[in-house]
Amino acid sequence: MSSSSVQQARGVLGIRLKGIRQDAGLSGRALAALTGWHFTRISKIEHGRTMPSKADLELWCFHCQAQAELPDLLATTRSIEKMYLDLRRLYRSGTSRYQRELLEEEQWTHRFRSFTTSLIPGVLQTQEYATMLLSDIAGMMGHPADIEQTVDVRMKRGNLLRSGKLFHFVIMENALLPGVVPAEVMRPQLEYLLQVQNLPGVHLGILPTKVRHYMAICEFWITDDECVEVETFSAILKVEQPGEIAIYAKVFDHYARQAVYGSAAQNILRAVLHELQQQGETL
Repeated sequence: MSSSSVQQARGVLGIRLKGIRQDAGLSGRALAALTGWHFTRISKIEHGRTMPSKADLELWCFHCQAQAELPDLLATTRSIEKMYLDLRRLYRSGTSRYQRELLEEEQWTHRFRSFTTSLIPGVLQTQEYATMLLSDIAGMMGHPADIEQTVDVRMKRGNLLRSGKLFHFVIMENALLPGVVPAEVMRPQLEYLLQVQNLPGVHLGILPTKVRHYMAICEFWITDDECVEVETFSAILKVEQPGEIAIYAKVFDHYARQAVYGSAAQNILRAVLHELQQQGETL
């Protein structure tokens, strides 16, 4: 999965590098010959298909006599890299590192909107749910298994629900069913959702299964109308362009209007919980 904002940023960088090359009076093939690259690499960088490394930019500016441009170009590439975080690189030192980074960012955030299709959002997870989920993901993806530390940080993130911050959750009803975790883990998770639903800073909406879900293609968080985060199997995409944030906000509002809250949401939670309890009694 790629983000249009990431690709657009790469394209803008490529156009700028093309302008530097043209100002130096060099053709693409001439610059390739000077750098020792294949000439197609110049085209790929200028069209945003290849992200230049620090060494690439140093060579580019050196041969185009544009060393003064280098610091700003390096800052631009760092900004683009922050928009697309490789989870393999991030998890190399353990999964708890990412949770600590999230906690630090969330401590400075006041308003959160979360749309989830298959999982309970991290800040709403019980310790048992988080432990099983994170263990399974670490095992499947081969991440270093510092599960205890990771869950500990995730529980600290959960404390933000009582910190005066504002949380609006829209959770699809199927995320309440066992599957990701077994019934004996899901039952206390549902009981916890019933508890936190009454917190003054929590607005918990359940999207019933009968609602049309043709647009529900991904889960995402919107923080303070300044950033959207979408986590895939391989990367975390950060969208910071106002126009794109507005699109995610429109999707969120669309489903928030169709979700049920208060007693209606409690009825769904209690119905699923009752069914799970009955299943446990018959086993």
